[in-house]
Amino acid sequence: MKATIPNLDGESRIYAVFGDPIFQVQTPHLINPIFAAAGKNIYAVPFHVTAERFADAWDTFAAMSNVSGISTTVPHKVAAAKRCDTLTPTARAVGAVNCVQRGTDGRMHGALFDGTGFVEGLGEAKGRIRGARVLIVGAGGAGRAIAFALAEEGVGQLSLMDLSADSIAFTANMVNAVSGHECARAVDASSGWDYDVVINASPIGIKGTAVFPMPDAAISPDMLVADIASLTGETALLRAARAAGAATSDGNDMLGAQIRLMAGFAAGLPAGTAL
Repeated sequence: MKATIPNLDGESRIYAVFGDPIFQVQTPHLINPIFAAAGKNIYAVPFHVTAERFADAWDTFAAMSNVSGISTTVPHKVAAAKRCDTLTPTARAVGAVNCVQRGTDGRMHGALFDGTGFVEGLGEAKGRIRGARVLIVGAGGAGRAIAFALAEEGVGQLSLMDLSADSIAFTANMVNAVSGHECARAVDASSGWDYDVVINASPIGIKGTAVFPMPDAAISPDMLVADIASLTGETALLRAARAAGAATSDGNDMLGAQIRLMAGFAAGLPAGTAL
């Protein structure tokens, strides 16, 4: 990291990374070498921003002309979308952003690459999505983005769990509109655990004491288990999945597949253009 970040100068621009918690974020570690290789005087820096102080932090950074943009992670993706001046079509449909570009005029432009990152990050396992029975725990910004991408890939049935009934309703309606039929629904533990793909899109495992709702004993070797919260270490869910012999994917797979798109947008390029 030190080798890719020399002393800053007066023309340096900051790409802020907002999150709570923030210790697990990998965006600075991955994106700064991309900026450096492209000759961009931009540096990603993590900032611990709580939900209570998000609006204050946003207004402060949006007001500074040497800020190139903001990357948002848990729990800010939905809140950030509401404060953007413009949204890409995917961000608008999902109602969330994970990458924000600050224009030279101070306007904030939001984009969402999580869904693309998740699907492409699966590699060969991407083919397991079409027609699959999928459980997503977490219907916030990342969960919505993944659900949207799964609908575009032809998911068979999408079951949703979240503490917010409104978030589930939004996500289910969005998925059903994209897929053209009623394939998304709210579930709870009484619905059982007969799934092909299980995804944790919540902070469970990195924040608080909550335990993933699916019992370890319900994980089978033929499942694909993804935990996007797993970035700096193995979560309990992935540890149980690997012990059961299931295929797994973590948050680094998702981030790695979208990081160049994020870098391009942060550097002022049109959304979807890699740096």
